[in-house]
Amino acid sequence: MGKMTSAILLGLMFAGAAARADDQDPADQKVAADKAKVQADSAQMKTDRAKDVADRKQLAADRQQLAKDKAAGNTTAVSADEAKLQADKSILKADVKQTRDDQKERREDRKELRKDKREDRKEDRKERKK
Repeated sequence: MGKMTSAILLGLMFAGAAARADDQDPADQKVAADKAKVQADSAQMKTDRAKDVADRKQLAADRQQLAKDKAAGNTTAVSADEAKLQADKSILKADVKQTRDDQKERREDRKELRKDKREDRKEDRKERKK
């Protein structure tokens, strides 16, 4: 009995999904495109954050190497380490700026998605009233 009830519910869910799939007006397509854009932005954010973490680890390693070379009294290695540390700091700054820009873009895409969803629901309500 329980299996039959769940099968009926599952069938109704698929029937509802199929009915919605048939109703692909431009607003629905715009919402789907916005969803895809937000998902792509989220994936980009994930990679940006991983890159930031790796950059911070590299800076920590550079600082440790600089400290070792200073303790050893190796002046040429110290100057090379300082140059590498500065280069890695500039890379980290650029990556953090890129992360912030991507966050801002994702925020704007989410706003656009919410706006498009509202417009789509508004259109759907108008169609049901007709």
